[in-house]
Amino acid sequence: MSCKNAMLKKIPIFILLLSFYVGASPLSDGALRLIQIGSEIGSKDVVLRGQSLLLKGAFDLNDFDAMYEASKQLRQGNELMGYAPQEREANQILIKLVRRSYDAALYEYALYLLDGGHGFIKNEFLALNLFEESFKVHGNAKSAMMAAIIRNESLVPGTKKLQRIDELILFAILNKVAGAQAYQATYIEKDYLSDLTPKNWRHWIESQSL
Repeated sequence: MSCKNAMLKKIPIFILLLSFYVGASPLSDGALRLIQIGSEIGSKDVVLRGQSLLLKGAFDLNDFDAMYEASKQLRQGNELMGYAPQEREANQILIKLVRRSYDAALYEYALYLLDGGHGFIKNEFLALNLFEESFKVHGNAKSAMMAAIIRNESLVPGTKKLQRIDELILFAILNKVAGAQAYQATYIEKDYLSDLTPKNWRHWIESQSL
């Protein structure tokens, strides 16, 4: 069996093993560096070494970081290795990590729900709940900003509570989240002037600066 087929065969098992998380490992950083370097120099051997290390972190060490990064690798595929994107499998892993309140997955899944697409149905209510959980449980300042925006823009009816919005956006500003201070000045303090309606929230976030 080829290395490619062997790795693809492991994916359903990998998803199942998410039910048995026991700890974390720093292997994922090293694995991603190998994958990046291998891709840059066009070396399949180096990429495969990184992918194997990533799977080791996920399978043998049950590392949430490795699981999350594996989901991202599945989502984007790998042209050098001949792997097509596997969005459905990536989404399965992401959702299982969300159920375990893994913060990066909470934030990522919430963004997918806010925009819709990529195998997810748009759901602003669930997105708000996930951003709020990410903020409350993990102190994620980026999630605090997004929760403030959803509330302030009334994307979820009945959630525009000014005190809560102020608390969330202030936390984001104090933690230097890109776009937080500008949003406060433009859309909270001058709320009556305009609404924020980007075509894609993920792209809007990526375009922000301090």
